[in-house]
Amino acid sequence: MSDADSPYRAPRPGRPDTGDSRTWADDSKAWADTRDAHRLIAEALARLVAADPTIPPHPYLSRHLAHHAARGEVLDDAHVPLAVLPWESSANVRTLLRQSDAVSAARRQEWLEAWARIEPFIGGAGPDSRLTSLHLAHHAATRPRTPLDTSAARVSGSRVTPLWSDWTAQDNVLAVSETRLASLTRTTTTDGRSLLVSGDDHGTIRMWEPHGVPAMAPLHTYGGAVQHLLPLPGDLLLSAGTDGSVRVWHLTRGQLLAEPVHRPGTWVSALTLFAAKDAPEVVLVAHSDGRLGALDPVTFRPVDTPLPSLDPAPAVLSGVGLGGAEGMALAVAQGRRVRVWDPRRPDGYTYEHQHEGAVRALVDLGAPGRYALCDDSGYIGFRDASTGRETPVAPAPPAGPVVALTALTVAGRAAVASGGSDHTLRVWDARTGAAIGGPLEGHTAPPVALTTLPGTSPGTSPDTSRELPVPAGQELLVSAGADHTLRRWKPGGRGVGAGRAVRRPVTAAALSGPGSTAGAPLIAVADESGTALWDTGTGRPVALPAGHAPVTAFASARVRGEPLLVTAHSDAGIQLWSLERGAHAAPARLAGLLGHSLPVRSMAAFPHEGRTLLVTGGEDGTVRLWDLDRVGALACREDHLLSVRDVAVLDTARGSRIASAGTDGTVRLWDPVALRPVGAPLHCEQRVVNAVAAVPVDEPDGAELVASGGEDGTIRLWDPGTGRPVGRRLDIGDGPVAALAFFRTATGRPCLAATGPGGTIHLWDTDTGSHLLRIVTGSPLGALDALDARQPGGPHPEHPVLLAAGVAGVCVFDIRMEGR
Repeated sequence: MSDADSPYRAPRPGRPDTGDSRTWADDSKAWADTRDAHRLIAEALARLVAADPTIPPHPYLSRHLAHHAARGEVLDDAHVPLAVLPWESSANVRTLLRQSDAVSAARRQEWLEAWARIEPFIGGAGPDSRLTSLHLAHHAATRPRTPLDTSAARVSGSRVTPLWSDWTAQDNVLAVSETRLASLTRTTTTDGRSLLVSGDDHGTIRMWEPHGVPAMAPLHTYGGAVQHLLPLPGDLLLSAGTDGSVRVWHLTRGQLLAEPVHRPGTWVSALTLFAAKDAPEVVLVAHSDGRLGALDPVTFRPVDTPLPSLDPAPAVLSGVGLGGAEGMALAVAQGRRVRVWDPRRPDGYTYEHQHEGAVRALVDLGAPGRYALCDDSGYIGFRDASTGRETPVAPAPPAGPVVALTALTVAGRAAVASGGSDHTLRVWDARTGAAIGGPLEGHTAPPVALTTLPGTSPGTSPDTSRELPVPAGQELLVSAGADHTLRRWKPGGRGVGAGRAVRRPVTAAALSGPGSTAGAPLIAVADESGTALWDTGTGRPVALPAGHAPVTAFASARVRGEPLLVTAHSDAGIQLWSLERGAHAAPARLAGLLGHSLPVRSMAAFPHEGRTLLVTGGEDGTVRLWDLDRVGALACREDHLLSVRDVAVLDTARGSRIASAGTDGTVRLWDPVALRPVGAPLHCEQRVVNAVAAVPVDEPDGAELVASGGEDGTIRLWDPGTGRPVGRRLDIGDGPVAALAFFRTATGRPCLAATGPGGTIHLWDTDTGSHLLRIVTGSPLGALDALDARQPGGPHPEHPVLLAAGVAGVCVFDIRMEGR
């Protein structure tokens, strides 16, 4: 560090001085231990941070300030101020918060905790995107359902002004992997450390500290996906996967010791330890062709030992302890058939049973003869290895494959955690099959592997987060998701921390224009518990008595001057509501529309030839047109082969056109007169097309382009006249495109917003195709809506308003791309 950047130097102009003129030398005699030194360093460095977060701090500050503050036990917003966080490069704030001892109630960490929630997802975003994301995360965490306070809303350099939010994002992400995770286990090293070990689809093995920091350099197999990991004593680890090989690693040395099995053209379907009665323990290796072999767990040489015969198909295996000196039985699943092999019996297999779906996982429960299993039909159950007696879980989880299981202890009870294709984890009592606590939600893709960590009291170990205190003997659950994240959970409740409420995921949300005399936007929000209208100017909600069928889509309309809200429901019905009485009176139901046989996914209202029309797209594959003036159906088209995901209305040189996007991968254009098709379908080559939006072009004829957002994570622009793509593909880079919204900035710059399960909102300039901003929320998003907020009397009449909604809730903010 140069003299110019030394902590001895006076603070920069513009940042208030603390009045403490001491130097480190003055305090040298008072240092009781290194914590005092780190505290003084943090205090000196904090004074060097400029008040303006747009000014880059010295690299030493961005790399080390948070670390010094944590070591000095002064990790708070005063010592690691807002202005340094957008430049923070140590990528460890969330870890330092987890490692820190409990702090006094007076210590403020609002900005640090907001940063910790988005830090795993920030990646290579620039300072503008980081600051904007931090601003939004801080508002969501500290001002839920609170009207805009203009005096405190602006943060220098942020591209947004948060207007209103109802957002509860989970903060249990341990780590984010660049690659898709495929396996997970936990090991204890010879020096007593607990480590998490993950394998990915690219053949890489990584070790993680329990608080999410990489423990050592990754190991590369240079083979296929690592689908199985088996820890052994002495810091050893076995790995296996799709290249048919088994490898032996010394974890703490980072060395490949041996490759005892190599069978190209097959893959390893199971890797487990097994010990028969009066026989030494062996490692069992099953391949995709049904070949089963045994290895010595010390020499890793083949062992000649009795083994069951398998069908020529992949097998899932688990040893099942029989208690005491009785050794183990072996549970074997191949497809839908499960058999138990008991080496004590001369006839081998004791019993078998069939399942509705292919069995995905088997796990020993620790109780004599008891094991658990799950399958593709959604079944989870517990069985006795000797009798086959079954105890299914109750209530049954939602239909869909259950892909992962692990045994654990919850409040002294033996339990099993399951991970399903619905992205949700659940915990079950291993004795009764009853659910323990509520679903654990947060992953944006299925959890592919589960393991546990030992739980200790808060503050007694750096391995335990202070947000996750657990009773003695209870374990923490860790999941590896196909969404590239490692997450940690406290079993037995909804969510992560004790008493932390988890917001029900939003099923639909929309902006419906000014809802009060102040001109503040009115928000319609629906979740599983009901539907409400929120006035962002006053913070007051009004419940919508929409019945028991959840809302699946909203639309705003104006019919003969009267403002209407249109709601679509899970029972396939559509209802019209009058908002004429204002934002603080319950909307009056006017009428209903029937015609769809499955729920409507998207709606759009628009004026046409003196009438107000409504177009709807449903899961039944139909596009329907309605006359809201006469409250009747006009036309129906069934051209889409599968469900209709989104609809939009655009203006062209030949008048209004309707665009519909479908699961069949096409965008279709329609003339609103009798809903006639216009031109050939646009085959977008994006797999499923999830979203569609109209994009105006600054041309004399006022023509508009069509934007399509696909399952492949790209956005394409199309000329509706020629049916040809315009410009290059835009790639959001973090999963499928779930929603699109177009808006213009205060200076008229055309912008397209896109989001998806990754939880990041991307903004593009549609004229140049340049990427403008990433807004990271850290939670999956499924809906976007844009509103031209330039109405007289609005809180910010010169700026557009954007709404984003998803698993964590809903947030509304204005966009300020120009100026500060």
